[in-house]
Amino acid sequence: MKYREIRDIAVSEIGLGCSGFWGNRRFDERQAIEIVHEAFELGINHFDTGHNYCDYNAEPRLGRALSEILRRTDRSKIVVSTKAGTLRRKPLLSLRDVKTQDHSPDYIEQACAKSIQNLGVDYIDIFYLHSFPPASLTDELLTRLQGMRQRGMFRLLGINTHSEANMRYIADLDGVFDVALIDLNVAQLDRLPVVDYLHRAGVAVIAGTVLAQGHLIGGKIGRPRTQADLWYLARSLLNRDARRLAEVARDVRPALAGIEGMSASQAAMSYVLGLRQVSSCIFGTTRLANLRQIAAAPDKQLSGEDARRILSAFLKQGASMSAQSSIPGSLVKDRAQ
Repeated sequence: MKYREIRDIAVSEIGLGCSGFWGNRRFDERQAIEIVHEAFELGINHFDTGHNYCDYNAEPRLGRALSEILRRTDRSKIVVSTKAGTLRRKPLLSLRDVKTQDHSPDYIEQACAKSIQNLGVDYIDIFYLHSFPPASLTDELLTRLQGMRQRGMFRLLGINTHSEANMRYIADLDGVFDVALIDLNVAQLDRLPVVDYLHRAGVAVIAGTVLAQGHLIGGKIGRPRTQADLWYLARSLLNRDARRLAEVARDVRPALAGIEGMSASQAAMSYVLGLRQVSSCIFGTTRLANLRQIAAAPDKQLSGEDARRILSAFLKQGASMSAQSSIPGSLVKDRAQ
């Protein structure tokens, strides 16, 4: 495993996403904990979750998984990130208003304190504001967050957003945010200009959804074999963004599958890790075999020709040509060790 620096924190190039079906109560906790322990043995030190994830089950589950590791490992060797601001998903069908978010300073501080307790740690390494519109970033909230940081509740402040407009907004708030966790994969290469914009503003970029919710892997979506597969299939069908990813992924999948010496998932990871603006890639799984395969991705590197072939496949969808000009100078020549 290789590591990159965010401020003075070394994060593994692959981070384990502790959410999704991993945090679902229907997924056996012993298996979930085994995945976290195996990830750490493979060199992964970055574990990402969210306060409300999996109906508030994922965060304390991760805490239980980390407790054994922390008994034999110094706390500074683990990078834990979590999020606050979202209470629950918006119901698909509801006849009444349901509060899904709370961006008040009091709630954010209470959620952070609860996360520290759930995770069994003294502080959070990266504390993300989750799905925050700019109007919620009030002076009162930012002052409260500054105080929380000074009191040692968290080390780095981040934002988790899917909105490019919001990404640019937080990049322009000089010195406020340290990290942005965004969805980024080879089916979303039109994001590259905003990724570069964040990087130039001094905001570290962490890539999530690097496998496009499974759509980049042939047979991952559409051939469910386990309860977890059914869960991910349902998400891909019900989520509008996932359906859009599926359309682009159809053209990109053959390019990934045709790269020698790598699986399609390793090629997708390697492409994103090849961007110097990216500090880490978050990946979630319920299978040890998948974890081991992805953990080997940092040891593999795409050739320039392979990278161009992936970009060409993406551009078949008529994506913004501005992405094309961002690629050549963005490929890492010497990976951080």
